[in-house]
Parts: sequence; structure tokens; C-alpha cells
Amino acid sequence: MPGGARLAILLHLVAAAVSLLAFAVARPAVPARLAGRTGALAAAGRWAYWITRPLLLGARALGLSADGLTWLGVAITCGAAWLAAQGAFGWAGLALAWGSVCDMLDGELARATGTATPAGAFLDSNLDRVAEMALFGGLVLGLPGKLGGAAAVAALSASLMVSYARARGEGLGVACPAFGLERPQRIVIMLGFLLPAPFVDAERAAWLAMVGCLHVAVGAGITAAARVVVIRRLLRRGADGAPAVSP
Repeated sequence: MPGGARLAILLHLVAAAVSLLAFAVARPAVPARLAGRTGALAAAGRWAYWITRPLLLGARALGLSADGLTWLGVAITCGAAWLAAQGAFGWAGLALAWGSVCDMLDGELARATGTATPAGAFLDSNLDRVAEMALFGGLVLGLPGKLGGAAAVAALSASLMVSYARARGEGLGVACPAFGLERPQRIVIMLGFLLPAPFVDAERAAWLAMVGCLHVAVGAGITAAARVVVIRRLLRRGADGAPAVSP
């Protein structure tokens, strides 16, 4: 099984390298969703939207709905969770990557087909949380020892707090600025630690997955705490008569 995972990951990496060269040559326009964003993650996002455009066109041609893609992404991520629970961390990383592709394309499909609705956005946000709970739940089962399980629980708890702080702030009329370790960054971190797993022995593979969880736990924990501070400050400013909603 590790040998198959190594081959699959290497093939994906080769395809990614070739597509990056093509992307550099093509220099496509920046997607509207990423306009004004800078940095390495924004650059990676522009490449990801470009390379997955054929998949978007294929989904549209097949008549798939945005909600259908959302559910498909959750199903694939639940598969990643099951693989993680079995200790197959490399395969879990690949499944997580493809689940994330579906999650990225559902909104694009909704906008392209004019079917974007608040109900769809609500479903997408809730299923994103389900996907994270599944992934880290699988890691709780797949990581050895109490420390591994605790790292996965901490990563899940911190991730949910990031989302909860923002949602609660928006419910109170405060638009929290986007910063810190949001879901795309958390996925990239976990991919960075899961995908190398088949290239080392089982003990080191589990260690990599645990360290990935610890990175998410610390980064998301800091992000959640910072959002609590920022949102509370904005709410207090609103209570004093200044506009509560951030620019």
C-alpha cells in the first residue's frame, strides 16, 4: 500500500509541475474571487483555479449542481478520514486534496451557472465543518498514543473556534477581517504533512501527521484568540456609538 501511495503522489507531483510551467507561460487573468490578494497562498490559488477549470467545465457539461459538488467533496474528505484512521496517511492526503478541489469548485460552479444562493452558501459552510470534524476524527483514531489523539482533537477544536468566532461576530453585525489560519491554510498544512508520509517508515509517518495537527492547533488557536479580541473591540466601538462593522 505505501508503494502505491508513493507512485500516486509522484504522478500528482509531476502533473502539478507540468501545469505550473504551463501556468507560467499562459499567465491567465486573476480570477475575480482572488482580485487584490497577494502572497504565496494567493498565487497558489490562482494556479489552482486555472488548473481545475477543465474540471469545472466538465461538471457544468454533465449538469452537476453546486450542492452536488459540495456533497461530493464531503464524501471524498470522509474517505480521507477513513484512510487516516487506518494509518494510510499518504492516501488520506490525496483524498483530502481531491475533496478540497470539489469544495473549491462548488462556489465557482454556482456563480458560473447563476445558481448561487444563501441556502447553498449556508450548506457549504456547514458541510465544511463536517468535513473538518471527519478528517481530524479520523486522525484521532489513526494516530498512535494519547499525544497523537490529543493533537488531532486540539487541531479540530481550534479550527472550529476560528469559524465560530467569525460566524458569531457576523451574527452580531461585525464583519471580521480575514486573517490568520483559515480553512485553505489549514488544508495546505495538513497536505504538507500527510503527503510525505508514504516516503518514510510508519513511525515517522504518524509523527508527520501529528506534527501537522500541532501546527494547525497552534496556528488556528492563535487565529481564534485574535478574532475574539478584534471582534470584541469592534463590538465595544459600536456600543460607544462608532460603526461596529469593520471596513
